[in-house]
Amino acid sequence: MKRVALTRKTATMIVSVLLAVGLIMPVMAGSTTKNLSSNFTLVNLGSANASGQIEYLKPDGTPWKTPADQFSNLPPGGQLIYRQYEASSGLSAGRGSVIVSADQPLGAVVQLQARDGQVPSSGAYSGVASPSDKYYVPLVMRRLSTASGLGNSQIIIQNTTPGQSCNVAVDLIKSDGTTTYTKTFTGIPGGASEEYDLDDETNLPENWFGSAVVRTTTSGCTVGVVSNLFSGPHALQTFNGFATPAQKWFAPLVTSRLSNGLSTPVAVQNLSGGDIPANGITLNCKKDPASPGSDFSVQNATAIGNTASYFFNPVVDTTNFPSGWFGSCSLDTTGYDTVAFVQMRVIGQDNAASYEAIPGNGTAKKSIIPLAAKQLANGFATAVTIQNLSTTADAHVELKYIPSPDCPSGAGQPCAGGTITISGQTIPAGGSLIQNHRTDNGVPQLPAGWFGSLVVTSSDQPIDSFVQLTIIGATTGDTFQAHNGFTSTP
Repeated sequence: MKRVALTRKTATMIVSVLLAVGLIMPVMAGSTTKNLSSNFTLVNLGSANASGQIEYLKPDGTPWKTPADQFSNLPPGGQLIYRQYEASSGLSAGRGSVIVSADQPLGAVVQLQARDGQVPSSGAYSGVASPSDKYYVPLVMRRLSTASGLGNSQIIIQNTTPGQSCNVAVDLIKSDGTTTYTKTFTGIPGGASEEYDLDDETNLPENWFGSAVVRTTTSGCTVGVVSNLFSGPHALQTFNGFATPAQKWFAPLVTSRLSNGLSTPVAVQNLSGGDIPANGITLNCKKDPASPGSDFSVQNATAIGNTASYFFNPVVDTTNFPSGWFGSCSLDTTGYDTVAFVQMRVIGQDNAASYEAIPGNGTAKKSIIPLAAKQLANGFATAVTIQNLSTTADAHVELKYIPSPDCPSGAGQPCAGGTITISGQTIPAGGSLIQNHRTDNGVPQLPAGWFGSLVVTSSDQPIDSFVQLTIIGATTGDTFQAHNGFTSTP
C-alpha cells in the first residue's frame, strides 16, 4: 500500500485515535461498555484547492478497507464530512486509525459518540498535524471517585512512523512527581494505534490520579496521542496530548459555578525539569462584559513536582473563584515550561467536555474552524470562542462562514446564500469573542439549519480559537463536546 501521507512533498494530518464503528459488540474495554462510533470533518488550511486520500488501518496495521478514499478540489477553508458510522463508509465494526494526506495543509476534528438508542456519550478532538517522540497528558485517572461516578482514562497512541514498528513507554506520575508505574508497548505497526485503558491496569491502585508522559523508545519513531477521560457511565472528555511546552497559556473560556452548573477546572503540568514553588504560577482572569464580578488572579498554593500537575478548580475553590463568573484567563508560568488543558464540567449532570489551553506565543492571524453549525433540526449547534493573543492591543477580525457541500443550498434552504462574511469585529486585548450559534440572536446573519466551516482572519493581532459542540435541549447523558481550532499563516 502506497503511503503518500508521510512523503516530503505531502502535507499531512494524522487523525490519531480509534475510530470505532458499528454496534455488533462493545468496542472499547474497561472504561466503558458502550459502542462508540466516529465521524470526522476535514478542512483545507491552505491557499489552493486540496486533493488527497484517506487510509483506514486496523490495530495490526493492515488496511481496514481498500481502496483508500480519495478527495479532490476541496477549496481553501472548505470542509468535507466523513461518517464512519454509516454503512456507506465501507468499514466493518471495530476500531482503528486514520491517515489523511493531501497536497495542502489540512485540519481535522473527530467526534466520538454513543449512537443508535444508547444514552449519549460524546467527545471531540483535533487531528494531530505534527507528531512527536514525546507527549504529555496533564490528567489521567484509574477508578477515581468523582461527582459523576468512577473516573477512568484511556490513552490512545498512534504510531505515525511510515513502514516502521515502534516501541512506546507510558510513565504514570503521581501528584508529587514520582512515577507510580511505567507501561511499555512493543511493535506498534506503522500508522496503527494502541489503546491503553487504565481501568484494566492492575499495577495502579483504585482511586488513583496523576499525569502521564508518553515517549517512544525506538530511535526515529514519532506518535500522536489522544486521551479519553470517562466519568461514570456517560460523561466523556476527549483531548489531545501535548508535544510542546510553553510559559504562557490562554484559556478562552473559564467559568465558575454558573447557574447551569458549568465550571472549568484548569490543569497545569510542570515540565520545567524541577519543582515549581508555591506562587510560581499565576492565573490571570478577565471577565466577560456580561459577567458579574471583576477581574481576578490566583496562584498555585503548593509546590508542583516535575511532570506532576496542579489544578485551579472553581468547583471547590470558593475563595478565589467568584460564583457565577465567566470570562477568559491567561496562565503565566514565566521561568517554567508547562502544558495546560481545561475541563468543562456540568456538576450534578453527565455533560462534560475539555479543550487544550492555547500557547501564548502564537503568531498566526488566521484561525479556521472545521465545523460550525446553527440550530440544526436534530438540536446540534456550536459556539466558537476566538482568543486575542495580544495582551496589549485590540484585535480586529473578519469572519467568513463557508457552507458545507452537504448543507442544502437550493432556494429557501439554509445555505442558499453561499459564503457569509461578517466584518468589523473587535476583540479586546487579552480577551475573547464568542460566536454563539445556539440562539437566534447569537449570530443573526446565519439562518437556522446552516452548517459549514468558519475562517477568522485578524488584520493586526495573533488569534486562536476553540469550539463547543452541543445538542440544544438535551436532558440525558453527555451531549457536550469541545475541541481546539486550527491556525494558518497567512
